[in-house]
Amino acid sequence: MKIIVDTCVFVDSFDPASCFHDESLSLLTELSRRKILISMPAHGWFEVQCALQHLTDEHRFVPPVILGEMSYTIELIHIDNNFIERYKLEKIPYIKAGDHIFIAVAKKNNYPLITNDRKMIEVAKRCGIRVFTPGEFVRSGI
Repeated sequence: MKIIVDTCVFVDSFDPASCFHDESLSLLTELSRRKILISMPAHGWFEVQCALQHLTDEHRFVPPVILGEMSYTIELIHIDNNFIERYKLEKIPYIKAGDHIFIAVAKKNNYPLITNDRKMIEVAKRCGIRVFTPGEFVRSGI
């Protein structure tokens, strides 16, 4: 099984001040425990790195320990010509480009999408994507 996890979930798991911290960290722990592969457009991991730098500068970054480790198994989907050809025709209501990419990948591959972003949830549901908050996914038993 593969899933798409939005950038914000990772960032929330690193930020103890986030109201989504506990649920996001629980999700990542559960995915690791169940050995579920996380797929993510490569630009999303760059967004995570930028957010981590910001959290570090503000002294708010706490590296999460997931099952005794500080690493995740993530399949990065590179945005290249093949990507553009594969995902360009997905009919998706307007949403900012970075979020559009996550939704296009989830829709085309029929992957569940996990996010805390309300706008992404709304658009993903309109596209027929199975979309969850981190807590909903953990409770779903999928």
